Amino acid sequence: MILDQKRTALAYRCPACGSVPTSIVGAFSLSGDLFKLKCPCGESHLKVEKLQDSKMRLTVPCLVCPKPHTYIISNEVFFGSDIFVIPCNLCGIDICFIGNEASVSDAIDKSNEELKKIIGNEAFESITKNELETLSDPQILEIITYVISELNDEGRIYCNCSEGEGEYECSVYDTHVVLECKNCHASAKIEADSTMKAHELLNLDSITLK
Repeated sequence: MILDQKRTALAYRCPACGSVPTSIVGAFSLSGDLFKLKCPCGESHLKVEKLQDSKMRLTVPCLVCPKPHTYIISNEVFFGSDIFVIPCNLCGIDICFIGNEASVSDAIDKSNEELKKIIGNEAFESITKNELETLSDPQILEIITYVISELNDEGRIYCNCSEGEGEYECSVYDTHVVLECKNCHASAKIEADSTMKAHELLNLDSITLK
């Protein structure tokens, strides 16, 4: 089985704890409304939606503003940029980072230094106590999201909704992925801490959410 290699690193600054959750997003991750990157603190998430006109809608929490910001960017920018940084329109603080892993890491470091200058070292340390959380192996996420996308397209994800009425999204954590129906809130936790577990998913005929 050959997996699509189109992928990008995605990160955002959590307004609740100040950490910067980061994950690799592959093309399979965006098959439908399936991708949500959650902070390990559980208080915020970034949502990516693939639109019909080859564009992406990003809903990004803001460190300063009370409501998240919505941005629409092209598929080419999302997957093809070496680095693409999105700042808050009001305060100018960088809140979202997209690109290759090394460039995203460098951009986060630069943003950290700029944030220190704005709010001071002591305040910066107080809001960034959590360390960077990254899914352990990008290939694992690619396999998991591929399986989920295939089963979803074939109508073999089951929940408490009537047939065909479930609407699913995938939330990424550092060691696992949670697949949840947005309508009935049934969910399934999928371990993502080893490549072996991820490959076992390739043999699944269906996923049942409880």
